[in-house]
Amino acid sequence: MKKAYIASGLSSLVPSFALAADVTVQGGITTVAAAIGSILDIIVPVLVTIAVFIVIWGIFQFVLNAGDEEKRKEGRSKILWGVVGIFLMFSVWGLISILLNTFALNNTSTGVTVPSVQI
Repeated sequence: MKKAYIASGLSSLVPSFALAADVTVQGGITTVAAAIGSILDIIVPVLVTIAVFIVIWGIFQFVLNAGDEEKRKEGRSKILWGVVGIFLMFSVWGLISILLNTFALNNTSTGVTVPSVQI
C-alpha cells in the first residue's frame, strides 16, 4: 500500500514538469531539415566506418581461409554486402543533400536568386 501512495504521489508531479516547459516554438521545416542534416552528419561516418570494417573483415576471411570454400563464400558475401551498404549509404546521403540544396532547406544555401531589371 505504501508503494501505491509513493507511485501516485510521484505521478502527480509529472504534469508540473510538463507545465514548466517553454511554450515558444521557433523554426519550422528548416529547423527540422537542419536537425536531420546534423544527425546525418554524425551517423553517416559511423555507418561507413562499420561497413568498411565489414569489407576488410570479409577480405581477411576470404584470403586467410583459402582452403575452406565455405569460409571463402562467407568472406565473399561480407565483401559484397559491405560494398553494397557503402554504396547505399552514400546514395541516400547524396540524395538528401541534393534535396536540401534544391529546396534551400539547409542554412548554408542561399536559395534561388531571382533576376531583376535595374530601372
